Amino acid sequence: MKPIHWRRSWFGKYLRHIPRVKNIRGTWLHRRLGDGLFRGELWHPTRRRFAGGMAVGAFFAMLPAPGQTIGAGLIAYFTRVNLPVAVAATWISNPLTMPLCIYVQYRLGSLILGHWQAEIPTHDLIELLKKAPIPFLVGVLPSAAILSLVVYPLTLLIWDIVNARMHAKQNPGNSGRR
Repeated sequence: MKPIHWRRSWFGKYLRHIPRVKNIRGTWLHRRLGDGLFRGELWHPTRRRFAGGMAVGAFFAMLPAPGQTIGAGLIAYFTRVNLPVAVAATWISNPLTMPLCIYVQYRLGSLILGHWQAEIPTHDLIELLKKAPIPFLVGVLPSAAILSLVVYPLTLLIWDIVNARMHAKQNPGNSGRR
């Protein structure tokens, strides 16, 4: 589906708010990154670039640092994966999912450090991070890498399933026979 068709689809009302090339040209972002910012490969979703954008966004989502979106956008730009998807995927870690992410990162760091059976206060995550920040910090990068390695093939699989269903919907007479 071409971008012009997206604007006419059911989610077109949301896409209307995304700035277009004519709005970005000449801004400080364009002056810093150059015309490479307007390459179609960064904006038009293809199977591998979409999955790559999801993996980059998932990696940055697990990092407990401000600027996740900016980091994911820059890495997506330099690795030439889908930039909007990478930016959107950083919202995997939102206020609802962050307590689970912190707990898993803490447990993974404890496992790496060999303190798996340590007594941890599960009722208060802030208290947990005050008492033992090292296991949490040790678990951040491995959890980010694991999540991005899981998200990439999972996104490819979901892309194939959605694409097959869309193709079956468009061609209802073809039931797999040639």
